[in-house]
Amino acid sequence: MTAGRRDEPVVAAAGTGAARQSPAAPGQAAAVAALNTMLTATHAAIYAAATAGGALAPLGPPAAGARELARLSWVAHQALRDDLIAAIGTRGGQPAPALPAYRIPTTPVSVAASLTLLAQIEDACAAAAHDATAVLVADARALAVDALGGTAVRAQRARLAAGLPPATATRALPGAS
Repeated sequence: MTAGRRDEPVVAAAGTGAARQSPAAPGQAAAVAALNTMLTATHAAIYAAATAGGALAPLGPPAAGARELARLSWVAHQALRDDLIAAIGTRGGQPAPALPAYRIPTTPVSVAASLTLLAQIEDACAAAAHDATAVLVADARALAVDALGGTAVRAQRARLAAGLPPATATRALPGAS
């Protein structure tokens, strides 16, 4: 992992530079950009969920529930990644590549810290999906809406597993306090 600036997003790509895109049809450029933003967040989420799961593995039975949440997040984001890559390709774009490492906002040294990390990565992906719904239409918009719902549920599960009361375990919308 590499250290990032303090004002970077919750889960940020290591290094700099925007996702490279091949020329897309003029009407598809905004869709490709939004899908690539979601893909970049999803790549980071896969990395962070694997990091959390790996940190939880040696903690044994007390970490089993959190480890399962990390596994479910990892699997869900892999499926989303594949769907996003297909959607970008359909629109003539070049999918953003996964980076070798990402800066994560919380070091998963305990069950509580791992659950916090899982909630944070889901929040970051929810924000990307929420923003994408403003420019996407048809099947791509449905993909973003489904992703938004899935990330919200996984974030809530992580917060509930961390012991937060149900009234505070759900965020209204990305960016809301």
